[in-house]
Amino acid sequence: MKKRLLYTLLAFTMLLSISSITALAGEPAIKNIYFDDVYSFSEGMAIVVKDNKYGFIDQTGNVVVDLRYDYATDFSNGFAAVSTGGFWDEYVGYVEGKWGFIDTTGKVVVPIIYDKVSNFSEGLAAVVGGIDSIDNADGYLSFVDTTGKVVIPPSYTSTMYENSYFHNDLAVVTKGDFEDPDIFVIDKTGNPAFDFKYDYARLSGYSEGLLAVAVDGDWGIGGPYYWARSYNDGKYGFIDTNGNEIVAPVYDYVNDFQEGIATVFKDGRWGAINENGNVVVPIIYTDISMYPSNGLLCACNDNGKWGYVDYTGKVVADFKFDYCNNFKNGYATNAIDGKWGAIDTTGKTIIPFQYYNLWNFSEGLVRVKVVEGGKWGYMDTNGNMVIDPVYQGTTDFHDGVAVIRKDDKLGIISKSSIPYKANPTASTVLVNGSPVAFDAYSINGNNYFKLRDLAYTLNGTGKQFEVTWDEVIKAINLVPGKSYTVSGGEMATSNKNNTTAYISTATIFIDGVRADLTAYTINGNNYFKLRDLGKAFDFGVTWDGTANTIRIDTSSSYTE
Repeated sequence: MKKRLLYTLLAFTMLLSISSITALAGEPAIKNIYFDDVYSFSEGMAIVVKDNKYGFIDQTGNVVVDLRYDYATDFSNGFAAVSTGGFWDEYVGYVEGKWGFIDTTGKVVVPIIYDKVSNFSEGLAAVVGGIDSIDNADGYLSFVDTTGKVVIPPSYTSTMYENSYFHNDLAVVTKGDFEDPDIFVIDKTGNPAFDFKYDYARLSGYSEGLLAVAVDGDWGIGGPYYWARSYNDGKYGFIDTNGNEIVAPVYDYVNDFQEGIATVFKDGRWGAINENGNVVVPIIYTDISMYPSNGLLCACNDNGKWGYVDYTGKVVADFKFDYCNNFKNGYATNAIDGKWGAIDTTGKTIIPFQYYNLWNFSEGLVRVKVVEGGKWGYMDTNGNMVIDPVYQGTTDFHDGVAVIRKDDKLGIISKSSIPYKANPTASTVLVNGSPVAFDAYSINGNNYFKLRDLAYTLNGTGKQFEVTWDEVIKAINLVPGKSYTVSGGEMATSNKNNTTAYISTATIFIDGVRADLTAYTINGNNYFKLRDLGKAFDFGVTWDGTANTIRIDTSSSYTE
């Protein structure tokens, strides 16, 4: 489904009275863009539409792929599917076009000759048609690589509303009758990987090394389109990548594994199993989220209220919510009696349930409409209004940018242009019992320390770390256990006045692995949340409110 979020706003009828909202910032700079429509960003680019032609812009709003296509999909794994020659059907959508792929430079890497394509996965993409020597109403499926070379010839059948992907070097394909197909699990040579003995396998393929399979059901016509196949009334289980049965087909339905958990349906009730087939969430709920997220599932009780349970079945947030909204980035938005707010993974309320509407968190910010008929702004995870509600429409932040509509004009805003109030930290800081004068600031109620100052101070301890900068990819790399290299200017103090901070645009790696750490830039220096660094490098951080003192202890481990 395309992410056309500028015009898709949930509607409620209750006007909410909001007593107070903490406002930390105003409005970031807007880069106006002049198109008929703009989609959310994906992999640093966004689809734009003008006069029914599709192209792409980058995060600065510049056109990087000319608007020459009749349709396009988001970039995924470095490639975007594009189409020409089709038209829009009011019931089905875009039809009759020919498809291919472009790379991030706009170069066509897979010719635009196919009736249908699926996104690349593990370097291969499923394509249908495109070969004149084969003429079949439903089309034949083949696989191409990222250069457009056909690596698995068209030997298998497909329909326009099914997608095949390689996962764990395996893909699920079909042959034979449309309503009674033979199922094969193939490797990247196109040959069957093992003898498949079930009646059905999920055509999207493996997830976390396991494949949903079924027996004793019937194929039929179903789904949102007339020619979409469905498998009905079977019994479901799972097999591994060698075809071994891991979970016997005893369930009335199963969803794919995610985070080591799969939700299952039996005798009219939902629960969840682990990868060994053991029931870990009791099969007692009337409904459940399709997939787990951030260690939690949302589940529905007999009274129609939703709550959140962990992967042991423990109730983390009581059954009082109106909807099933999954956690994202460690937070979930939901409504209680029509009023929206947000919780963290412990069930603690982080945004009071008093707002007209909230979307999901993305990159630490959530879109909020305070009252019915109002406009949209953005809040942070502390419930602070960091971007004023002045927009007619908004998208989530992706890759540090979001698309907005204001005064009937489209524009782009960047997280790096959001001004935050930064106040000098007034607390005493002790490192292993000794006072240290850090250049630190309080932003959004949290203490942020200059990264190189902390690395300099901890050098020589068991929790030392190195800081390097990669100019090419604009990335900070932190190396645990390595001694710090002095760059000059460490421990220099500022004038200790209130100032303005901006979210850092630098990518952060710890030992070469991308890390989700929030950083701010103040006067050209990067400041990190002390507790984030304590957790990343496992040193103790405690707060003594009586003495107004922050204690850093490299001999102890980090605790929440």
